[in-house]
Amino acid sequence: MTVHFGLLRGAESHYGNRSSGGSVLGLANALHAELYGLPGERPPLPAALDELLQATGHDDDQKLVLGQVATQLEAAAALIERARHQARWHHLPETVASRLVTSQALAQHLSAELRQLAPSFTPGAGTPPAPVAALPMPVPTAGTPVRSRP
Repeated sequence: MTVHFGLLRGAESHYGNRSSGGSVLGLANALHAELYGLPGERPPLPAALDELLQATGHDDDQKLVLGQVATQLEAAAALIERARHQARWHHLPETVASRLVTSQALAQHLSAELRQLAPSFTPGAGTPPAPVAALPMPVPTAGTPVRSRP
């Protein structure tokens, strides 16, 4: 059996050069494993979020995907902490530092929430996990302009 994959020139304009089916290499590997009775190997999930979005679809193991996103959020929280220290060194206004603290706490909160929710996607998972404690709303400081809602 010979399988040939090709790209039609009209596909780009018709489908917007996007696909939700995954990469051609992944499809070829799955077809090869199916034809020869080999165990289907899943490649490791990409670390970059944009690559993760392109590499995954609706049928992927969401437990692994959410775990990868949680890991990325933990790295984002560490990067935000570095920015907080830089804000001090550059003598930026206190409002910048307080907003960075809030952003870091939010990233850590989202990471913890995703880590708790990820096991829910395993077959036979029982009741959903208890929610993580909600983050307190940031309190505007004296230098922060208050926006009125329409």
